[in-house]
Parts: sequence; C-alpha cells; structure tokens
Amino acid sequence: MDTNIIGANAGIVWRSLEKDKLSWEELIKSTGLKPLELASAIGWLARENKIHSDFNNGIMYFSVQPIWYF
Repeated sequence: MDTNIIGANAGIVWRSLEKDKLSWEELIKSTGLKPLELASAIGWLARENKIHSDFNNGIMYFSVQPIWYF
C-alpha cells in the first residue's frame, strides 16, 4: 500500500474522530475504509501520537489525542 494513500486515509480517520470517539465498527462505517486501510491509517496516527484508544465494556474506542501548544 502506498504511503500517500495511508496518509490520506489517516486524514479521513482523523476527521471522523474530531466529532466523537468511535469504535472499530463505527470507524469502518463512517469512513468507508476497508479493515486493512483502517488499520494502516490508525497505525499512522498512532506513530504520530495523534490517536488514543481505550476499552469500554470490551469494546475498543478510538479518539483524537489532544494537541497542546505552549
């Protein structure tokens, strides 16, 4: 998979998560990405410390990491 595509998909995921935290299934529906595309995009955002994940009742949720400027 081309890194330009992964980066573009990361942007799609980021915009979906700006509204609210979402589960994997909700991200698949809201972004229209295939599972491998979504996983790559989440990995991209995680590498840049721009995404946060947590479990709630056995479901993993993703949200954007707040960015602090000093």
